[in-house]
Formats: sequence, C-alpha cells, structure tokens
Amino acid sequence: MNILDSLEINLVRQAQRGKKEAMEQLFLMEKEYLYKMAFLYMKNKEDSLDIVQECILRCIVSIKSLKQPQYFRTWMTRILINCAHEEWARRGKYDLAEEEVFAAEEAFPREERLDLYQAIDRLNFPYRDIVIQHYFAGNRLNEIAQMLNMPIGTVKAYHSRAKSRLKCMLEGAQ
Repeated sequence: MNILDSLEINLVRQAQRGKKEAMEQLFLMEKEYLYKMAFLYMKNKEDSLDIVQECILRCIVSIKSLKQPQYFRTWMTRILINCAHEEWARRGKYDLAEEEVFAAEEAFPREERLDLYQAIDRLNFPYRDIVIQHYFAGNRLNEIAQMLNMPIGTVKAYHSRAKSRLKCMLEGAQ
C-alpha cells in the first residue's frame, strides 16, 4: 500500500522542512522499491540506476510541493514514471524486455514470459504503466489513478483494454 505509517510521515514532514537526514533516511527506506520500479520500466541495471538517480534529485528539489505527506511513495513513483517516459522519448523508442528482467519468475516457461514482456512493451501509455504498476508492483487501481493523475474510472477502463490487447497479442504469438 502506498500510504505511509506515522514514522514515515514524520520523516517526510522533516524533509519538507529541509532536514537532510530525514530525506536520506526516506530514500534509504525506498531505494529497493525505486530500483525495482525503474528496472520494470528500463529493463537494465545502468538505465535503471540513472532513472533512480534522476528521480531522487527531482524529489529533493520538489519535496516542498508534496501536499499530502502520507502519499510520498505514490508521488515519488509518479516522478519515477515521468523520468522513465522522458528517457524513452529521448531515445525515440522503447527497448524490448531483456531476459534478465524477471529471471526469478519460474511459473511459466521462458518463451511464454518473453512473449508476455514483449507484448507489455508494445502497449502504449498509459496501458503499459497500468499493467506494470498493477501486476508487477502490486498497486491497486485507485493508487495507480493517483500516480497517473487520472480518474479511477479511466484507469479501470484502460486496465480492461490493456488486458484485452495483451490477450490478443499473446493469442497471435502462438
């Protein structure tokens, strides 16, 4: 869940008041999450680390603009998504999934996983973001709506369309 506990909310408020130690502690607590999210988008270590670094810098610069400290993680995730989108736009393309992305997942044969990841990569914004955030990051649709700054009804509709498109793409791959 993306709502923080009272200790974390206190750290966010301290960071908003300029306390460097609080900001450092927040990012130490979130570093694994940030890296995993970046890797879901960028598909390799170097680009993921670059995206995390850019996200952290933007968070530091704009922490005072966060209106609801309890949604720090949601706000930070939105910044990370924006960083990833900007990198894709800069490159002019989105790289297809690499084998290492979800190597730990053994529920499906490797070929089926690669087909799924490639199909997800072919989805356009916001469908790709919704699928990644819901199925890989475990966020609820209402949390994704906040991250993407969209009405919940729109996110639900896009979620349904994304599933339908993935199903069509995957049935065509067989």
